[in-house]
Amino acid sequence: MSWTWKLYEDENGDIPKDLLAFFIRMIPPQEQPENPPQPVLSTSETKRLQINLGYVCSKGLASLNSGIFEKLEDDLYELRMTKSEHNPRFILTTVTPKRFVVLHAFMKKYDDAIKDKDKQPARTRLNELTHRKTDEET
Repeated sequence: MSWTWKLYEDENGDIPKDLLAFFIRMIPPQEQPENPPQPVLSTSETKRLQINLGYVCSKGLASLNSGIFEKLEDDLYELRMTKSEHNPRFILTTVTPKRFVVLHAFMKKYDDAIKDKDKQPARTRLNELTHRKTDEET
């Protein structure tokens, strides 16, 4: 069985606009929210993202051996865009044994490792997801 992915949703079931802007071209027009955000990625980058997500879903955590996927810390993983002019990065987590959730996306504008300020939104969203899951189980 292959992995699946979904976008992070807050406690109201909404996808944060800053995250949605990276994926808006992947959502059919009839399913888009009112006042959708402006797309951040070009059409070609969106196609590349779909290919990379497909690869990660087919390989799961085994894709850690590839050049596009890396473990950042405990439950956070980075998905890199290949062949991209803007260098977008995506931070994911696993929520079930076969599902990734994209927590955060941003444009990396420097050469070093991902900075804490870029990881912080993902950490916050992961913490909120964890608390929500704990609340559901009690």
